[in-house]
Amino acid sequence: MRDGNVAGVSKMIARQQISKKLRFEVFKRDSFSCQYCGRRAPDVVLQCDHIKPVVDGGSNDILNLTTSCVDCNAGKGARSLSEQAALSKQLDQLEQLQARREQIEMLIEWREALSNLDDEVVGRIEEHWKRITENTVSLNSHGRDGLKKLVKRHGVDLVLRAMQESGISYLKRGEDQKFTFESCEKAFQAIGAVANVLKRSADNPHLRQLYYIRGILRNRLNYLNEYEAMALMERAVELDIDVDWLTDFSKRVRNWSTFRSSLEEFITRQEQGGENGSN
Repeated sequence: MRDGNVAGVSKMIARQQISKKLRFEVFKRDSFSCQYCGRRAPDVVLQCDHIKPVVDGGSNDILNLTTSCVDCNAGKGARSLSEQAALSKQLDQLEQLQARREQIEMLIEWREALSNLDDEVVGRIEEHWKRITENTVSLNSHGRDGLKKLVKRHGVDLVLRAMQESGISYLKRGEDQKFTFESCEKAFQAIGAVANVLKRSADNPHLRQLYYIRGILRNRLNYLNEYEAMALMERAVELDIDVDWLTDFSKRVRNWSTFRSSLEEFITRQEQGGENGSN
């Protein structure tokens, strides 16, 4: 009697509870149908059953579990599916698992291919930047990551155009006639902002010219409030200032104060209904 009790306790300990997550995976695999009678949920209550009974050493491995309704499971006791049915069931499960594994591998391969393509595109754009800077600088991993983000945000064509425009505006040569490292760094950091300007220029054809004028002022004047300059020029354009005159004026003006006061005077006259002050 004692031996029987010990054996009974041993069998109870060996049976591990099937988790809710595992039951759900089994039910999904079996299309929520009893594998003995074919009835489906919610017409019947489903349970997870062991193909090889626990008393015979069956485990909670998903390959040893099948979907059974309450009635079939209660009447089955310790009997198992026929050997042929069990073998067929396990072969089907193995095929499904293999198919899933292959699909996961294909997804990983596809993702890696996309990543490699992104890296190749960024590599080509980096080479273009080297040509613009005449091989003065090369990008580190942080710079390449930033370039990849710009491409995702703006697209390849716009980034290439922004590089060209940024180079024109910011690159400066040193005494050795090579572009300085500082100007290359500044030009690279400005690519994103230039790309935004190019996008906005599609709706405002004068905006690109105004940024060109600001670049002239930046290079000529000892001091320039760039944000105020852009605000004044945009307002002046709204009041129909001659942009060609403004461009020529930016090449002649000697200081920021004169440029600012001239535009403020023009804006005031126009807002008060006076004559055009661009002559």
